[in-house]
Amino acid sequence: MFEIAGVLRDLFILKIDKNLSFGERKMMDTAKSLLVKEISVASNLKETEVEEDLKTIFTVQ
Repeated sequence: MFEIAGVLRDLFILKIDKNLSFGERKMMDTAKSLLVKEISVASNLKETEVEEDLKTIFTVQ
């Protein structure tokens, strides 16, 4: 789970600097999906709740 979160973080940082390629976007979507599912199961939360939390974490201000 930590490796997946690291991949998502790195791709998000990369996205700030440039447009992601198709492969990078697909990898980002896959990493986000896997992380949401893992956190949802581990925390006994709905996936939508976890997605909202991730959006809050990765919001650029």
